[in-house]
Amino acid sequence: MEKASLDFLRNLLNTISPSGYEEEAARVWTEWTGAFADTIEKDNHGNIMAGINPQGTPRVMLAGHIDEIGFMVTYIDEKGFLSFAPIGGHDIQIVQGMRVEVKTEQGRIRGLIGKKPIHLLDPDDRKKVPKYEDLWIDIGARDGEEARSLVKTGDPVVSAYNFEELRNGLAVARAFDDKIGAFVVAEALRLLAADRPQAAVFAVATVQEEIGLRGARTSAYRLNPDIGIAIDVTFATDHPGMEGKEKKRFGEIRLGGGPVLARGPN
Repeated sequence: MEKASLDFLRNLLNTISPSGYEEEAARVWTEWTGAFADTIEKDNHGNIMAGINPQGTPRVMLAGHIDEIGFMVTYIDEKGFLSFAPIGGHDIQIVQGMRVEVKTEQGRIRGLIGKKPIHLLDPDDRKKVPKYEDLWIDIGARDGEEARSLVKTGDPVVSAYNFEELRNGLAVARAFDDKIGAFVVAEALRLLAADRPQAAVFAVATVQEEIGLRGARTSAYRLNPDIGIAIDVTFATDHPGMEGKEKKRFGEIRLGGGPVLARGPN
């Protein structure tokens, strides 16, 4: 991968953009695609549409969503602990103990999701899946007054796991779902910009996918494409625990084995 493209991917992944709070990611994506797109448009919903040869035919829409799952602060108690609710779908079992970042008007604030220690739980309670009301975020505030001077109810929260490279060309990041899709459609448009196709091609960074595919619907209505291709993540079936019915359901999907194509009636 070219260094500039990798830097773009890293910057995009490290932005905080849970559903409804996509502005930071949208800004990074717009700055990158604006260097080669013929047109850039942002609709009222927040979708960003970058086009090449917009008057051509057929009209092709390439879509990847820039929102991610996260949390939202719902309450700040007098001791300075933050209550929160999910944005999108989470596995609450891995939320406990998670390091997080709260996006505030003053910048990012680090915190940690806490719960009652397992040593103090009754045996029956140890077997139960926790509820969000049993968890809290500790930002290290002395009291509620200090916490409320830093954080407001409604501020978005994400896990504090940014882009890191592993071995053999692999990487981990918080929001590959689906900023990698938004990256792919932007890169496809960049390459097409030099090729000048007869078709009108639009790369779209859509919003609010994690809470109901909302941005994909509104942007598709606006662009009215003849062909639509959505780029998103899926499940690899080459890791432990995926040898049985999972492979029968999803197929043979190997990490590093190339893209997965899904066919459907529409």
